[in-house]
Amino acid sequence: MEKIAFEGVRLLFTHDGAGWVVAVMLGLACLHLHREAQRAQEARIGETGATATALERASQTNAAMAAALENRTRVLEDLSRLAAEIARGVDRNDERAREKFDEILRRIAEPRPCP
Repeated sequence: MEKIAFEGVRLLFTHDGAGWVVAVMLGLACLHLHREAQRAQEARIGETGATATALERASQTNAAMAAALENRTRVLEDLSRLAAEIARGVDRNDERAREKFDEILRRIAEPRPCP
């Protein structure tokens, strides 16, 4: 190890101090590379944060959509039960049930504004 250190010092002082110029240039290059690596890492951290935020928002949207679909499914189940009851009443020639059934069909056929 000492031999390597002495040889490094000897090379620094040979050729009229040209070794020092090379050493300083290498040090500046290393400093520049270190700063660039830090900037790249900071940029990656920023991108990761933005990606995490986008994923969180997408997750919240998916949860809201799932809840909305679940509500619509319940409503459709209720409508199906009601339609089945009305259909049974229609089979029994219940005039009142026919009126309800016609009213439901009319309401379903009415155009509704989209939310």
